[in-house]
Amino acid sequence: MNVQIVYFSGTGCTEHVAKTFSKEFQARGHTTLCRSITKTESPDESTDLLVLCFAVHASNAPEPVMRWVKNLEKADERPVVIISISGGGEVTPNLACRVPLKRAFKRKNYRLLYEKMLVMPSNWIVGTKRVLSSKLLQVLPYKVSYVVNDVLNGKGSFTHPLLGNRILTLLGSLEHAGARSFGKKILVDKSCTLCGLCVKRCPVYNISLHGDRPVFGKNCTLCLNCIYSCPQGALHPGTMKFVVIKKGFSFPEILALPSDNRPIDLDKEAKGFAWVGVKRYLSKTSDMLEPAFQGPLD
Repeated sequence: MNVQIVYFSGTGCTEHVAKTFSKEFQARGHTTLCRSITKTESPDESTDLLVLCFAVHASNAPEPVMRWVKNLEKADERPVVIISISGGGEVTPNLACRVPLKRAFKRKNYRLLYEKMLVMPSNWIVGTKRVLSSKLLQVLPYKVSYVVNDVLNGKGSFTHPLLGNRILTLLGSLEHAGARSFGKKILVDKSCTLCGLCVKRCPVYNISLHGDRPVFGKNCTLCLNCIYSCPQGALHPGTMKFVVIKKGFSFPEILALPSDNRPIDLDKEAKGFAWVGVKRYLSKTSDMLEPAFQGPLD
């Protein structure tokens, strides 16, 4: 089977999830093509299965993801798997985050096979503790293996969010306009060396170098990659400052955390309402399966 895996990733978490899916499908004997959503077109006729991975933005899929799906060619009941990734898990306000995508795929004659929320370290407002981040990476291959096994065996997974969460997702779509405004107001201080890293790493090509500083266009998605990855720490939010984690966020540093198979005290480490979904996700072992793929992704 030919599996096309497309993803939209800002700081790297969703890309890591997509590559984990790719390796697991490959280990089970299937051919995969794994690419960023901004660097790929509609699936061609050889694609037997489409897997879409996206990070949840304000109870929704990011605008580039919605745009990509809306621009797809009509399909003949091509099966699709939708994987959302968040730092908080399958809880309000994220419960309806896949609904707009499901509707968009249906209008393009795609057939939903499976939908699932996976959890990765948070890069938004409140950072995830190191011990929780390490555990989330540790369980990811097992969660992915379970999904792949279900999909290959024809077992579906579907959610039916209630009206309240659907309204939250509808309201959250206003974030698309807010993100564009956020990008235009990013501040650049004197420590900028014009290294161009922010230009290279922007997933929507929204940044260019003009004169003595980076210039930000109107297509920002509020992924925060430019702010977090600047080696000089020269970029700062001009508005919505609360969304940026003060200590920063580096997915490569999280990947480098030592793996520890010992159980952790989730009542202690995932204490509080904000971490209910993470605690539930890590506590649940019935949706985990030994992965067929072993070893590093790269």
